[in-house]
Amino acid sequence: MPEVDEPGFHLECLEELEPIEAAWRSLDETPELSIHQTYDWCRSWIAEKHATPLIITGTYAYGPNEGSIAFIVPLQKHKFGPYKFATYISAPFNNLNFGVFSPAFLRDSNQSVMQKIQQQIIALPLGVDFILLDRQPRHWRSVPHPFSYWHSVENQNHAFQIDLEGGFEQILGGGKAKRRRKKFRTSEKRLNEIGGYDYIIADTAEESEYLLEAFFHQKTKRFKKLGLPDVFCDAKTRSAFIRMATTSLDRDQKLLELHAIRLKEGDRSVCAVAALSYKGQHATCQFSSITDGPLESASPGELLFYLMIQNACDRGAQLFDFGIGDEQFKRSWCNITTIHYDTTIAVTTAGKLGASFARSQKHLKRFVKSHPVIFNIAKTIRLHFLHKSFSTGT
Repeated sequence: MPEVDEPGFHLECLEELEPIEAAWRSLDETPELSIHQTYDWCRSWIAEKHATPLIITGTYAYGPNEGSIAFIVPLQKHKFGPYKFATYISAPFNNLNFGVFSPAFLRDSNQSVMQKIQQQIIALPLGVDFILLDRQPRHWRSVPHPFSYWHSVENQNHAFQIDLEGGFEQILGGGKAKRRRKKFRTSEKRLNEIGGYDYIIADTAEESEYLLEAFFHQKTKRFKKLGLPDVFCDAKTRSAFIRMATTSLDRDQKLLELHAIRLKEGDRSVCAVAALSYKGQHATCQFSSITDGPLESASPGELLFYLMIQNACDRGAQLFDFGIGDEQFKRSWCNITTIHYDTTIAVTTAGKLGASFARSQKHLKRFVKSHPVIFNIAKTIRLHFLHKSFSTGT
């Protein structure tokens, strides 16, 4: 055993989740762990998407924690052109990634330890050219992210949260409180004029599936209207989210909990839908949608967020997370902005070029988004070509 104070680790890579389920679940409750790296979230995604997992585990090799799990990095494999690479499981849909770490490892990690671990990862038989670890905060819940010791670039999108510790009335007591209450009353008035509404929180599998189908329908129409690709169109992606929503109904830790505004009368149509995750005292909005047409003028989406934030306060949540992506309605509520970072690790010689290309894309996206004029031009060009492809059927 080395005569140093630094811990040593034995690393392995697995292509199955089940062998480490017990150890993984024992770390699921750590407050820093994102819902996206919990066992059930990753298992649902892998099972429904039939994705190829690549799970890197680190175990203490000696010392007082010898034999215990130090960390788990849950990845899945992809192929892009000539490159094979790995990302966090369900990466495109994750709002925050923190990995799976034991409390001891969070105390032990430092620059020297993490550089040695990176070299150990590169030496593993991973079967990929590079690893992309994206949407990671430098610190989360006052804890440094161990991967922040590796070279990273700032993600082009930020995340927005509200501190709920003072309660809902304190949130409404901010500078925009008068406007927020007025918008709430206006939305209620417009919906009451056509028969009223119900605020729904799905508590059965059937209701969860019904609201998710409403979301998928609304989002498809919205993406087409904006000239954007529909990231929810894949049947396996939809199945994964349905599984997440229906398998955690009777648990405190909600993978997906569906909230909605639905008309009381007429066709009882769903005006707005949102999916929340609950882990400990952290509520995260994973995605949301609103109906198009005349009901848009009632701002059902803003009404829904008002009610969801109030409900989160009532349930004792300390943080309401709008997730990644800059929108004006998020800024109108939030008092916390979290900057995320992306880390690339080249595993093979070819992977150095692939990792460099991935970093360049991130730099370009961040540059475009940080310059409003350029960003608007890029959106106009994208919208033009997508509308052209729709009209010609290509």
